[in-house]
Amino acid sequence: MDPTEVSRLRFCRFIRSFQCETVPCDLFVRACGPKSTWSSSGEVVQRLPSEAGVPEWLIDFYNTNKHLFHDADHGAHIEGLEIMIENGVPYFEVATASEPETEFCQLSSIADERSMAQARIDVFLQAFPSINIEIIGEEIVERLMDVAKGSILPLLSCVTDADIKDWLFTKNHCDLESYTFSFFEFLYQVIGILGVEHPLLPLSLPERILNTVPHDPENDRIVNLCKVADMVKHFKDNGPVLLDYKPLSPGTKTDQRSHATLGYFLSLQNIYFAEALKTWQPLLSKSPSQMEYLAAISFCDQSRLALSAERPAFLTLDTRVLEGLLRSRRKQHDQAAKALEVTRVEVVSQYGLCSMQVGIVTAELANCYNILRREELAELALSRCLELRLDADLSNRCDGIYIRLALADSLIGQAKYHEAVPVLESVMGNPNISATFRMMSVLRLTKSRRRMHDDAQKAFEQNSPLWTGFALLSNVSEILVMEYVEELGCSISELPRRQLGPSKNAKRLMEAVNSALYRLSSLTESPCWKWYRNVQKEYLAQVEQDTKVTKGKGKDEGLQSEYENELRTPLPRPFPTFLLRQMTKRPMTRGLVGTGSRAISGLFILKHIMHKIRELEFCHEDGIAYSSSSSSYTRHEYGMPRILEDSARVDKFLPCHYFDYMAGTSTASLNSIMLGRLRMSVDQAIDNFIDFSNDVLGQPLSFNTILPVRQFSSTKALEAFQKILMKSNLFANEDVSELRHAAKNETFRENGGRRTRTMTVSYNMSTGREHIWTSYDAPHRKISGGYSATIREVALATSATPLYFRPIKIDVNTHWDGRLAKNHTSYLALVEIARVHRKYPAVSVDLSSGPAMKPEARRKLEILAKTLTWTHFPPTPLKQRVSDIGKFLQYSRTESSPESEPNQFRELAESMGLEKAYTLSTEEVLPKPYPTSLRPASEVKESLQQIKFITENYLRKDEIRDVINRIAGEAVRIRRARAHANEEQWENFVK
Repeated sequence: MDPTEVSRLRFCRFIRSFQCETVPCDLFVRACGPKSTWSSSGEVVQRLPSEAGVPEWLIDFYNTNKHLFHDADHGAHIEGLEIMIENGVPYFEVATASEPETEFCQLSSIADERSMAQARIDVFLQAFPSINIEIIGEEIVERLMDVAKGSILPLLSCVTDADIKDWLFTKNHCDLESYTFSFFEFLYQVIGILGVEHPLLPLSLPERILNTVPHDPENDRIVNLCKVADMVKHFKDNGPVLLDYKPLSPGTKTDQRSHATLGYFLSLQNIYFAEALKTWQPLLSKSPSQMEYLAAISFCDQSRLALSAERPAFLTLDTRVLEGLLRSRRKQHDQAAKALEVTRVEVVSQYGLCSMQVGIVTAELANCYNILRREELAELALSRCLELRLDADLSNRCDGIYIRLALADSLIGQAKYHEAVPVLESVMGNPNISATFRMMSVLRLTKSRRRMHDDAQKAFEQNSPLWTGFALLSNVSEILVMEYVEELGCSISELPRRQLGPSKNAKRLMEAVNSALYRLSSLTESPCWKWYRNVQKEYLAQVEQDTKVTKGKGKDEGLQSEYENELRTPLPRPFPTFLLRQMTKRPMTRGLVGTGSRAISGLFILKHIMHKIRELEFCHEDGIAYSSSSSSYTRHEYGMPRILEDSARVDKFLPCHYFDYMAGTSTASLNSIMLGRLRMSVDQAIDNFIDFSNDVLGQPLSFNTILPVRQFSSTKALEAFQKILMKSNLFANEDVSELRHAAKNETFRENGGRRTRTMTVSYNMSTGREHIWTSYDAPHRKISGGYSATIREVALATSATPLYFRPIKIDVNTHWDGRLAKNHTSYLALVEIARVHRKYPAVSVDLSSGPAMKPEARRKLEILAKTLTWTHFPPTPLKQRVSDIGKFLQYSRTESSPESEPNQFRELAESMGLEKAYTLSTEEVLPKPYPTSLRPASEVKESLQQIKFITENYLRKDEIRDVINRIAGEAVRIRRARAHANEEQWENFVK
């Protein structure tokens, strides 16, 4: 094979080893060039890629193909790796790349894989910026974070001491000090972004490297690094331990780099290290090093800075700019503006007018001008800079966004709101721009329009900035969430009080925000939330006082569809006998289907159905039903009763009183069990689902392979299921001392009684087919075993996704996630009901949350599932282990078809003549909190919030609201007919 071809294939294989969908070209551009870093004396030095262990073949490949890395157009490619340009930044698109040639892949070995793992770490650390040494350092860190989270952190978290000796630190690294320091720099900046509680942070790794690699014990610099490593290791200790920890002992000998690094880490844990941080100052206050000087600006207060750190005689251009940027961050805007003004011309000369460095300096200088009320100067500087950045890629690059937001601020400061609006709209309306920037635009745009004295009602229209911001809440920081709440409160305060009924759009947005944020205790306990709630209550109270309510009707205009008027017509009394028989013998069924925690989308949809059901029960002309268990009704003389303060919850109206069958597979089976077998309200089910996600999916086990794959604890999952049972009404009368035992041993199969029936599906590894678990006797199905299975065992059996959970053995059979057999249960449920009752259901509701899997993909998964058990992994060669896991992830993530199983259901429903078969499912692909390389607890929470926002947007569609109205109307009609027909039987049913 031609050497050039071999080199290209090698690069292709290497880039694939990162296991990321996209990899920034900058990773290789920076890794293959000299890196600005800090010497032990705290001064700027250059570290060559060969000194950092970057492979020679990669450096040669980069030097030969520089034009592809620097001047590539969108669509250029290297051996199947296509280059994409996103907001001016080039990336290698790995997800769509073709496979490297087989003969080259066969050259791999365990030693080669270890060498590649070492190379990934060395390349990344060489590319990763040092602390406060480059103008664009923070922007590069953000650009590389996806690779860090998806590849580097998982790899480092599973490195053993043997790995350190065998391949992590080798003779390629000529300097142990610099190598260890690069880990400190990486950890410091990653902790600042991900937080110290991130589960994959390898906080003990620097200490383990220093303890494992031989070194001179008399080397003072190594001794100092060991002290820093010891402190970093304690970062996750509790508060009292940290308060007693003394990192700065009197008389300690250290070098400037270690001393500055210690200060940076102290500043991360400011609460516990506050006293130690107060004593930190440069080793030589009269002549501090550049690193110490910038460190002092970063975390020393201004009065102490003036006494303890004189400005060094020499600073590089980037460190002079960073002095201004850091002072601006510390709100020393006058000094910051002076520092940035002096360096601006030199930055343009060195980096070019359209460089990111110039954009950052200009934007930050303008921010200082705006705060100092010199908006005219800011507008002039920004306008000139924007004239050179008309290209979309440049204007959407992060520095381009900084410039546009700063320009909007300068225009707002001069009351030029009409000019600021289009600038902000261009940022807010671009989906390719990050959620943080878009939310910042939302807040400024809402404020500008309010100050323009626009119609206050327009602020709440469906396409308004406030609605756009609502969809972004799950993807922005808590500070921006608080600012959004404050801006929403200001907009509410502008609404007219004298009107017939509250604004429909305003009410919907308030309810949506309340529902989305009420569980965030850190927010709801803040002054801004309390102020917002008071503004909201005052507005609603004033409107209610001035609204004339028609007797017997308390509905908002426009909230009822034509279908509701039909459904509110009372059933005649007495009921015809044949009608009663028909209603009691034609059951309702609903299927909760999907995979992973996306199934919670079905619960959010069901909650909207239950809200509509409660509304119809309150308004019914036969009388009000205050709960779904009611069998007699009270006529209300004054229309709809006032909803209680906690009206967002519908705990008095249980789905099991309206639906006869609950069916689900995978994690959606947990929904069916909670709603059907445990007879919970939809709000209880949502609360328990979120708790389960946090307790189990948010706390993975340690990685045990070089490939970043995560396993979750099956034991912890069983305990979480048991905890859910203990909180259910099923054991309300159980003695506390017996509660745990009863919940642990409660069987899935119910002993007699007429209750809502529950079906779930697992994959039986012995038979290679689906196994249907039922809470009732099913003599028509010849299935042996499983009658003594407990609820928690069935819950795990139907949701144990291969690679992420161990399979569970029940009786003689081993079970795995039902998705391997059936992704949608609607078809199975319909067949089951027809066999049991010899009738078709009156109504079928399918709450789908995921596409079906292609048959060929399912077959491949079944084969892999039979061989991939965690007990099988340790003796397996690393190469085969990586290959098997990679195949499974590829199929489980990509091989799905939205039509195959749902089509079966639709065809069967049509053949039965089933007219009232409804399907509610978000059109968008929902995020999956756990089946990825990296999903810490914070990301599980963000994914659940994102699922909720996507679902809420889907439910705002008029056609979807009409379907929900139809379902709710049918449910109320049938429930009331049953309750009236035989009150004694109904009371037994709802017990």
